[in-house]
Amino acid sequence: MVLAGAQSARFYTQRVGLELERTRVDTVLESATGLVLSALTADKELAKGYRRLLVPVGGAEVVVEVVPTDGLVDINVAPPAMLEALFARVGGLSQGEATVLASRVHDFIDPDDEPGGVGGAEIAQYRAAGSPIRPRNSGLDDLIELKGVLGMTPELYAIISPYLGINGQQKIVLAAAPPALIDAISGQPGLGASLHATPPEMRTGVLQPGLMTDMFTAASNVSSQTLRLRAYFQSQPGRWWQREVWADLSTRPGGMTAWTTRSIEPATRVADPEVGYP
Repeated sequence: MVLAGAQSARFYTQRVGLELERTRVDTVLESATGLVLSALTADKELAKGYRRLLVPVGGAEVVVEVVPTDGLVDINVAPPAMLEALFARVGGLSQGEATVLASRVHDFIDPDDEPGGVGGAEIAQYRAAGSPIRPRNSGLDDLIELKGVLGMTPELYAIISPYLGINGQQKIVLAAAPPALIDAISGQPGLGASLHATPPEMRTGVLQPGLMTDMFTAASNVSSQTLRLRAYFQSQPGRWWQREVWADLSTRPGGMTAWTTRSIEPATRVADPEVGYP
């Protein structure tokens, strides 16, 4: 009984300590994202490209990654080849598996009930598989709905979700894309960092015909100014935290802030994100 009581007390103490740390970290990360959003709102040209910023907050250093939504893959309008590249090169599926899943994503959002492509799935296939989910037959409003696609596992969704956004653009804008996404879709490690280091007026010339020109563009046709911010903070050696915010920099008359917050995830523990420092 004494040992059990001591173990319970230790567990309680650790839990309380972790919650206190989470509260402190959440405050630090919230301050960092607020500072970055204030700067981006003041100069919206800065918000048009991918950035990784080092933000000092009360003696702490926070790395904030800024990704405009047009630098991500829009499941609703992405061409099949882009989805296949995403599932195979980011998600680790075989080419055959990636082709089937791309067909099923298309069937999930298209308005008809006829399976298309290779291995497509509509309502009959979902019923046969015993799935309680039914195809949406329209574009996704929330990316989490992608989990309902037949064959989409929680593990695969967790891998690809950092590269997804809803922006209405078929191609990924180079200047806005995370380097890791450029590397994965192109199949050329290091290309993303190299392109971001290239002057904007020269980036189009770097694109090779074929996959790159089919998947990427140097121009954006997106009018919204929606961004995803991910703030990373190392509270102690080996202990990283992350906070994600989606925000719209469009004018917000009468609001508490100059931007509109679309969603916020509280601080969560993450494995070493290898975000590096700018």
